[in-house]
Amino acid sequence: TSLGKLGGIVSTPVLNMPEVSIIGVNRAVDRPMVVKGQIAIRRMMNLSSSFDHRFVDGYDAAAMIQRMKEILEHPAIIFIP
Repeated sequence: TSLGKLGGIVSTPVLNMPEVSIIGVNRAVDRPMVVKGQIAIRRMMNLSSSFDHRFVDGYDAAAMIQRMKEILEHPAIIFIP
């Protein structure tokens, strides 16, 4: 699900049968962040997710989302064996 093109920065994707998980991609926006003790403007994007806990354990779902975050922040790691 991608609401970013519609300008959405926060959303909650809804599961439809027979889906067991869904990721919502929101709009990337410039936000102030603290980087090495200094305030800097960084492009940030929210990802939202929904999982059917009858099929996906919450711990595993959170680990997958964390890994997705790492890959999006540092895409070169997908080429490291």
